[in-house]
Amino acid sequence: MPNLKLHIELNKGKRGIALDKLEKVVQEMRRFLESMADDIELVEPESWVSLDFTNGSLGFATEHPHDVAASKLSRFNDAIIALARSEFPNSIQRSTANKFFDLAATLERSETVEISVFDERHVSIPMQISYETYEVARRIKVLPWRESIGSIQGKIHSLYKESKDPHFTLRELSTENLIRCNYGPDVYPDVIRALSVNDQVIHVRGTIITDTRGHSVHHVNVSEIRLAKPYGYEDVKRFLGANGTDDR
Repeated sequence: MPNLKLHIELNKGKRGIALDKLEKVVQEMRRFLESMADDIELVEPESWVSLDFTNGSLGFATEHPHDVAASKLSRFNDAIIALARSEFPNSIQRSTANKFFDLAATLERSETVEISVFDERHVSIPMQISYETYEVARRIKVLPWRESIGSIQGKIHSLYKESKDPHFTLRELSTENLIRCNYGPDVYPDVIRALSVNDQVIHVRGTIITDTRGHSVHHVNVSEIRLAKPYGYEDVKRFLGANGTDDR
């Protein structure tokens, strides 16, 4: 099975890098990679290691030491590629994307950094980021949103009950996207009830805020949570009977 690896080259064409800048870059990269690992549900999300250092302009790779499924490698790579284009991928939380753009914001305005991800055959996919990567993303973030009333089906991925604005992230079943769901005190008992059952599928109903640019859900202001009932053998029999194929 493959593992996740990200290569970065700083100060290309120059000699070395100032220590204060190196400290900022490494700190922001660590925050981003740990948040990304949590979003795609890797074991030990804080266990990234650095390796393959090169001299001159500073080049190095950071790697997650555990093997991952091909689907998670693809989600990781696709998210990095989208972020390098100043886009907000739906497969990760908006806060994780912002950590990547915080990394880009540490760069000088005239500076370009080369980054690469690697596919299953370890073939590199190179990209470039700059301070403009951050600026474009910041402009995109303020695009208008569309409100609608509806529901989304998924499983609770993580809960942030102690944050200033209590919310949980929902892993949508159909797309596997992570969606922020804001809730009030009246909905909190339903959140706890959903968490009491492992892998409980829920229906989240409320005001859905859609990104009009990417036609994707940005967040949901939750008014109601309903637990989905498990689909059992009796349901299968009723379905087959309704279609005239029940063997009775």
